[in-house]
Amino acid sequence: MNRFIIAKILKGLFHIHYDVHIEGGEILRDKHTYLVLPNHTAYVDPLLLVTELWYLPIRPLVDELFMRHWLYGRILRYAGAIEVPDLQKSKLSREEGAQIAQHLSEEVIRQLKAGEDICFYPSGHIKTIDKEMIGNRRLAYEVCSALPDGVRVILCRMRGLESSHWSKLKEKKWKWRRTVVLHFEDRTDDVRRWAATLDKRQFNQQLEAWYNHPLDHGNTVKRDNKS
Repeated sequence: MNRFIIAKILKGLFHIHYDVHIEGGEILRDKHTYLVLPNHTAYVDPLLLVTELWYLPIRPLVDELFMRHWLYGRILRYAGAIEVPDLQKSKLSREEGAQIAQHLSEEVIRQLKAGEDICFYPSGHIKTIDKEMIGNRRLAYEVCSALPDGVRVILCRMRGLESSHWSKLKEKKWKWRRTVVLHFEDRTDDVRRWAATLDKRQFNQQLEAWYNHPLDHGNTVKRDNKS
């Protein structure tokens, strides 16, 4: 069973409950190597993203716990997902955690140099409050600081799953159908500039500002020479 057929089946299942809208998806159809950086709203995010971008052989970085699921794990492995350890729950020293994070950063850069399309969540976790918080996470900053030539950085702002049963927000709202929006923007120049001129914390704050900006169908966070 090829990627297209699996994606069609999953899209049919998702669309029973979700009315999915893609904004800016056309920028992912050019012949480039892509690094896709979405916000993380719910457990089902990686599956939804891979399904909607079935035409792009994107390899998501996925938490080991999700990869162990008997169904989701199989689907994501078929999509070429890269399993990453849960550093928050693993009994690792700070030094061991830093070594694993460094190895992961080097592996992502190696895959991008090889022409692989990669997707990961800069926050490293599903958000538990209304706002996306990246804090002191290092992966996005380190990868973008050493971004190979020719790689396009695509930011993805996802809305609609925050209060679903897939989310980690305390207040859940049951809805038979939800509108889910995936908004994509090519911010390669901005991200390269941020990585070259800002420290890790400031870099992450720029990403947080973009993710937390209201999704108003086409209007985006204003670009300026200082950001």
